[in-house]
Amino acid sequence: MRVDKSRICQEAVILANRRGLDCLSMSELAQALNIRSPSLYSHVAGIDDVKRLLAVHGLDLLERRVAQTTIGKSGADAVAAALNAYRDFVRENPGVYAAMIPTPVRSDREWSGAVDRLMDTFLASLREYGLRGSELIHALRGLRSLVHGFVSLESAGALKHRVDRDESFAWMVGSFIAALEKMSSRAQAKRSAGAN
Repeated sequence: MRVDKSRICQEAVILANRRGLDCLSMSELAQALNIRSPSLYSHVAGIDDVKRLLAVHGLDLLERRVAQTTIGKSGADAVAAALNAYRDFVRENPGVYAAMIPTPVRSDREWSGAVDRLMDTFLASLREYGLRGSELIHALRGLRSLVHGFVSLESAGALKHRVDRDESFAWMVGSFIAALEKMSSRAQAKRSAGAN
């Protein structure tokens, strides 16, 4: 089977999700592709290049999943769908997700563009709340931090109490949505007062 960047990325996804991003190596990847390590370097510059491929691929996958999950939804339904889609993605793709966390180099337009598209999709799920400026950014950061923090603890095995983790996540999502509704009401009241 022909080796190209797409196939390299495919195999890297499998290996990173199975053993963790830190365990991904060029020799292991070459072995999975049934080629010699030097041949792999004719397609990618090194392991950092492979991790970059994983990051862009993962960002695109997550963006599509969140977009599909939130189609036709607004307000609380859209936010809950986005958060649950995010959590499910990370649980299914722990190695790929680890590659997605670093901030891309500014000159890397493809990676930066993938991050921007994902952020735009998350922002669309918050649209119903009418937040603007810094309030909207606070809400976006809150959304990302909530799910990232939870899945990080969950995947590390830190949430060991007998209380169901799905129930805990649903409780957090509900609390976040309630906070968004409160922020939205305050923002609308402030704008109304400013208009008078």
